[in-house]
Amino acid sequence: MTEIISPFKIFNSWLWDGNINNPIPRPQTGENGTVDILKYNSPITPTYVISLFLKHGPLNNYLNDHFNNMGVRYLDKKELFLFVKKCVIDFNIRKSDTVFYQYKKEGKLYSKLREKLPNLKNNDIILLAELIEKSSDKDSIYNSLDLDKPKKQKLRLTKKDEKEKEKISLSDLLEGYFSIIKQ
Repeated sequence: MTEIISPFKIFNSWLWDGNINNPIPRPQTGENGTVDILKYNSPITPTYVISLFLKHGPLNNYLNDHFNNMGVRYLDKKELFLFVKKCVIDFNIRKSDTVFYQYKKEGKLYSKLREKLPNLKNNDIILLAELIEKSSDKDSIYNSLDLDKPKKQKLRLTKKDEKEKEKISLSDLLEGYFSIIKQ
């Protein structure tokens, strides 16, 4: 049984080996077919390569000034990869200086935020959804996005409920029927 080869694993092992003279890996065959990181339909795109260095300020500014436009898609991948590897060595960048996008399953919050904020990138929406999940105002944000429907309270009371009825304060009643944001 052969190991499943990931193009990302191949690219990262080549990029971070520290030797500028190592050639770009040749196509390899695995269970999922032939993996060629230089092929036109490879998941290793120029945009992906440039977005790896968002946390490293000087290199990020340089790449943004010269490569963050549509022209980057028309560059030869081999030349771009060699240039980026030289930048990694020259700027003394470590693997921990790169951005790691964690895979996150899309849910109701993600789809609602995608609909409300179409100008944000997918990874930005995932980060925003994580911030909302950790926020103390999570319930009010969910209510404002119409994601959680509050359970409706019974308006008519039966005789059994009247016996068990307690006095409710006005603030509890308002919180039960309306979403209140405390400032």
